[in-house]
Formats: sequence, structure tokens, C-alpha cells
Amino acid sequence: MSKKSDGAVLREVNGQLVLDDPVAVAVIRAVARANCVTSLRDHHERIEHFQRRVSELGLSPQEVIIVVINVDDRLGGPLADALMPNTNRAAFRARGEIPYALGLAERAGIEATFGLLDPEIVTRLTAIPGLAIVVVDYGVVAVFDMNEAARFMA
Repeated sequence: MSKKSDGAVLREVNGQLVLDDPVAVAVIRAVARANCVTSLRDHHERIEHFQRRVSELGLSPQEVIIVVINVDDRLGGPLADALMPNTNRAAFRARGEIPYALGLAERAGIEATFGLLDPEIVTRLTAIPGLAIVVVDYGVVAVFDMNEAARFMA
């Protein structure tokens, strides 16, 4: 059974009716991206530190990106484990904190990883000529250029 109206699709999955509504999905993604701005603000000092490190190390923004990854996020956990294997995050949780993986990552590797999940992320990353920030939180991947992020963090 399938019924279509205004872009929304009603279908049956395992005997249950499921409504797929692209407008609702777009709203949820927009809210999640807006929530990722909170992650930028919460970690602005570390982001600014890594921005300075890129300059100090003479790295090109085409070589590295800044990552802000919620380790407890369904998307972020596996990525954080790949970037920072064997990291003990129990101390953060014991203090009631949400563990984040923050740092510099090889841009090509991040683009290759997200290219498998969502080519739109790679399109957004390649459109940023300067330093990019990837935030993985709230079940989404949000991409910001450093100038955009600076406005949010001010």
C-alpha cells in the first residue's frame, strides 16, 4: 500500500503504516544543524586552538579540517573510534560530561569517509576554500567554514 500527497508517502512496512514526509525530514535536519551550532559554541576555545595550530604547523586548509564529534552520537561514535582508537572516555562520563573527539583530521580521509555516507557532505566541504569544521552531533553531520563558525561562536 502506498499513497502520495504533497511529497509525503504513506507506505506499509512490516504491517505498520509509515509516513515518509520530506518536508518533516528537512525541518528535522535544519533543527539538528542549528543544534550543532551549540556544539560550536560549547567548544569554541578548542576550535580556535586548532585554527591556530593549522597556522603554526604551516598546514593548508586543503590538508586538514577541524572535527567536533560527539562520541555518543550514532554517527560520531564509530568515527571517533577510528580517529582516536583506544581512548578511554569513562572519565568524561563519570563527571556527567558528554565525551567529544576534537582535533585536526586529514581532510581527504574525512571526505572519503563521508562520501560513502552522503555525497552532499563532500560537496559542501569541497565548496569551502578555507578551513572547514565538521560537527557530528544530534544525528547529523554539519559542515561550517571557519568564517561562518566564527560568527556563531562570537
